Amino acid sequence: MKDKKIETPVETNEAVEGEVMVERKRKSKFVFPTTHILRYVYIGLIFLFCILPLVFLLINITSADSAFVFKDSLFYEAMGNSFLYASISALLSTLLALITAYYLSRASISKKIKRLFVLLFTIPMLIPTLSVGLGLRTLFGINGFLDLLLGIEIESIGFFGLILGSIIISFPPTFLIIYDALKYEDKAPYDAAEIAGINKFSTFFRVTLPYLVKPLITAFFACFTLIFADYGIPMELAGKVKTLPMYLYEQINAVYKYGRGALVGVFLLIPAVMSFIVDLFLKEDVSGDASKAKMQSSKLFNILTYVISIIAVIIIITPEISFVSLSLVKKFPNDMTFTLDNVKKVFENTGGMGLPTFIKNSLVMSLLTGLFGTIFAYTIAYFSTRLKGVSSKILHFLSISSIAIPGIVLGVGYVFLFKDTNGFFYGTIAILVVVNVFHFLGSPYLMARNVFLKMNKDYEIVGQTIGVNKFKIFLNVLLPNSLSTLLEMFSYFFLNSMITISAVAFLFTYKTQPLALQINVFEKNGDYEMQAVVSLVILVINLVFKGGFGLLSSFINKKMKGRGEEEIMELSRYQFNLLTFLEKEGKGKYSQRQLADALTLSLGTINKVVKELTELNFIAYTSSGSLYITDKGIKALEPYKVRKAIIIAAGFGSRMVPVTLDTPKPLVKVNGVRIIDTLLDALYAKDIKNITIVVGYLKEQFQQLVEKYPTIKFIENPIYNESNNISSMFAAKDIIDRCYICEADLVISNPEVITKYQYSSNYLGAHVAETDDWCFYKKRGYIDRVAIGGEDCWHMIGISYWNEKDSNKLREDIVKVFNSRGGKEKYWDNVPLTVCKKDFNIEVRDCLKSDVTEIDNFSELVIIDPSYKDYKSSR
Repeated sequence: MKDKKIETPVETNEAVEGEVMVERKRKSKFVFPTTHILRYVYIGLIFLFCILPLVFLLINITSADSAFVFKDSLFYEAMGNSFLYASISALLSTLLALITAYYLSRASISKKIKRLFVLLFTIPMLIPTLSVGLGLRTLFGINGFLDLLLGIEIESIGFFGLILGSIIISFPPTFLIIYDALKYEDKAPYDAAEIAGINKFSTFFRVTLPYLVKPLITAFFACFTLIFADYGIPMELAGKVKTLPMYLYEQINAVYKYGRGALVGVFLLIPAVMSFIVDLFLKEDVSGDASKAKMQSSKLFNILTYVISIIAVIIIITPEISFVSLSLVKKFPNDMTFTLDNVKKVFENTGGMGLPTFIKNSLVMSLLTGLFGTIFAYTIAYFSTRLKGVSSKILHFLSISSIAIPGIVLGVGYVFLFKDTNGFFYGTIAILVVVNVFHFLGSPYLMARNVFLKMNKDYEIVGQTIGVNKFKIFLNVLLPNSLSTLLEMFSYFFLNSMITISAVAFLFTYKTQPLALQINVFEKNGDYEMQAVVSLVILVINLVFKGGFGLLSSFINKKMKGRGEEEIMELSRYQFNLLTFLEKEGKGKYSQRQLADALTLSLGTINKVVKELTELNFIAYTSSGSLYITDKGIKALEPYKVRKAIIIAAGFGSRMVPVTLDTPKPLVKVNGVRIIDTLLDALYAKDIKNITIVVGYLKEQFQQLVEKYPTIKFIENPIYNESNNISSMFAAKDIIDRCYICEADLVISNPEVITKYQYSSNYLGAHVAETDDWCFYKKRGYIDRVAIGGEDCWHMIGISYWNEKDSNKLREDIVKVFNSRGGKEKYWDNVPLTVCKKDFNIEVRDCLKSDVTEIDNFSELVIIDPSYKDYKSSR
């Protein structure tokens, strides 16, 4: 526990990664050039279908178009109105989403009820915004449903309708952004607030709101952009209030002035670009290892959650109820008799083409968009995360930039770029699929990217080591572990393609017209009932597909979970010991007595264990009588395999002065070998190559290790000289996972103290009669207390192992103690051994004191390596 200094948040060494990449390139000659070319092909496709339309939009604006628009008072009126109602709506929507998300995430109510509320909140995402506007239009006002049923007249046309409708369409995505952020909030600050006696009301303003600043800003800008560029709500509810999307629509569809529409489209881009820039600056990765905030709420809080959620549901789904009711009356508002005639018309032909054809067009378009969009977005995410290089960074930037392009602007750009391909591309289903793929690309791409970032980055390295190329790793490892995400991506593309109007409004023909565009047709004809029926059909289709996607996703998750549970069969200690013995020693003719002696077990116990493992097919005998571990036995050991090692090497090593004045203690040579090499060699010998070294003092010198150990990574602890070594573990907290945690100043004389498998969390210790150093006392097999000096105890050696369960607790407790008063002055070992001892049951793994040597000071160094005896005088 001595000389343990800390490191903080993580920084990987780029130079190291660069050298490793050079080596990887040498080993992947037949794969890398192909993927390199594909990346440029994908960059070209995004440029062609996403960026070039905007370029053509700009070059088709003439001076006459600019002169007209900038002199038109209606343009400035529309601009001012759009900014006004979009700002008010976005502010109110974000506030409502914050309140609802906070209460729902914190309430102690069942997960099923929470999922039901989330589903109800997101229903507006399953229908075109025109349908929401229609529902509000027929709900309020003279002869609206409220007027007819309750005699309540509320004027919905104008600013009130625009604001209310905009809140309803923007609430679902805004809610999801904040709700998702709250799900990953770290619990540690709340523990600290509770310890400090801060009440929950103050905690909300002092902990929750500061944490949510970035998600709230992101949510507000995303909300504002969605409202500002939407023309569905204004088309139904604006009335005499001019808005920018309607002004663009009129210039193109009414007076056929595409240049003017292009200029207005540029102005529609402004909020989207601002939102994109803000999101780039605010975006930060959330660690999946963070301690999730799960706090018990009071009964009153739960009741308030129900009240707030029910109110939000009423606001959100009332327009949907309104247009569903509208589809079941003969003629609104004159004849409110119930009828199914409107629904029957869906299946009738009118003028040679009925709604079934438009439904088919929508389904074909959405399914193809889902298929090609998912493949495209997933492949891009693979290129940008698993492969290095400038082209990967360009691909990432272009992919997320698609989020900043409103559908109506992209659609107008396609008109200019592809109008000369009429019949070949323009006016076909293909152009509708392509525009939807690139309109909705950003979000599914980020879904896939997040999955790839969470997967082990060493799959490809391991694959190359054993001769498996990247394509097989992609096909057999990465793809199967992404099935649920692929389904989620497909669902996103499909559902959004079913409801989109803006992106395809200028690109369809009568034969390729999607169903959602029929809402426009019936709206112009004043046929509210059929407009409502179309909206209802889209809602039903999306609900059916969403439900199907949900069931399929659950099935996939259960299968994956079931597969994992089959592999993770808990072994008894004796079974584990025998399996690891055979894995290490290999096939051989072992007598029962030999096994009993090697494992220090009785003959009866060995006979029992051999019988159990044979029945499980974990071990087997050859025809000649040799005993060996089977592939199934190796798989049974997998949950006990050490995944990685964390080495604490940030400290100054003051007691080793003067040798540490110009050399970090772990790099000091003892009898010609660097101290840390003895540990690294032992780890490498057991195929533990995922090694992270926490550095601080003279950190640059550790780069010399990369030549011999190319897989090591570094994390810097910038406060190593201000804090004790708990800061090093705080810096490395996010990578604590089934790992060794080692001090870097240990000379390993017996490499066998490092093993490939570990049964439980433990500290390495040597039983001694007496010591004046750090030591353990055991009780019922576990560490009971720690002391400095003792008799008949276990001398503490700075190598410990942490299984998955204890790794999770250790990450949480390190953060909690580090952020507590006086926490930065503690050794990290104090966390599991004293401060949070109740959370852990830690064993002592026996070794001999001669197996590992700790060189505490310069005098001991001279004794072990006499070549240093004249070092002081030479200095």
